[in-house]
Amino acid sequence: MLKKLWLLFFTFAKIAALVVGGGLAMLPVIEDTFVRKKKLLSQEELLDVVALTQTIPGIIAANAAVAVGMKVAGFLGAIAALTGAILPSFLVILIIAWQFPSLTPGNPYWLGAFAGIRAGVTGLIAVTAWKLVRKTVHNWFEAVAAIAFLAAALAGISPGIIIIAAIIIGSIYFHRTWQRVNTAEVKK
Repeated sequence: MLKKLWLLFFTFAKIAALVVGGGLAMLPVIEDTFVRKKKLLSQEELLDVVALTQTIPGIIAANAAVAVGMKVAGFLGAIAALTGAILPSFLVILIIAWQFPSLTPGNPYWLGAFAGIRAGVTGLIAVTAWKLVRKTVHNWFEAVAAIAFLAAALAGISPGIIIIAAIIIGSIYFHRTWQRVNTAEVKK
């Protein structure tokens, strides 16, 4: 158990320290560590974590840390992962706040570093999105819904409204499909 707690703390500390770009940018590292290498989560469980962390309020990285920690090692796992996710950010903000008066905003090295980071994070998020599409879209409904919600997001509709609409539409679709399957089984 202690080994799992250390793995959770260290992995989320590494993510928080090195992965810039928010919760979605951390997904490839979580997948690589907990799904592929350590096999502590299935791909489906990771997709559930992604869906959960996107729909509940709060910081995506912290929500993901708690969800993964709970799945891997229960309550103590959630605490270890959350501590790992918070500690590096807290220390970095503390150092930046301490050094802020001496930072020059027009420094070409800082500007170049952040331009490179933004490009790298964009690539990581694009790969994660593509993997999610391949693992999530299995039928015409999921394909049409994904395209419609993508269009809604690109049109500037609030993510909250999109999530509520997705819950309602998905529930209606599932309920109707479930009714058809049960009706067909009863007729047999």
